[in-house]
Amino acid sequence: MTIMNLLLQSLFWFGAGLIIGFVALGARPGAHCPWYILVIGGGIGAWTGGWLGLWLWGRLFAPIAALWIAILAVLLIAHLSLLVRRDEQLNRVTR
Repeated sequence: MTIMNLLLQSLFWFGAGLIIGFVALGARPGAHCPWYILVIGGGIGAWTGGWLGLWLWGRLFAPIAALWIAILAVLLIAHLSLLVRRDEQLNRVTR
């Protein structure tokens, strides 16, 4: 594989993750999470998942791994932001 091919794949994975992040905004999984954190988290998750998929399973399954890891990253970010918000609210009540 050439360097240009790997760069284009990385950009594709990051772009697909950004799209997944924008789609997740429509579902509002974490209503307390800022929109840019979900979008950038989806992009970084897809980029990481693409490279991990390329390393583990090869070129054929790398985009599939990128998409699934991006979906999991967006869901994890949304739920973690909700847990942080609840913890902040509990700390305010107990003070």
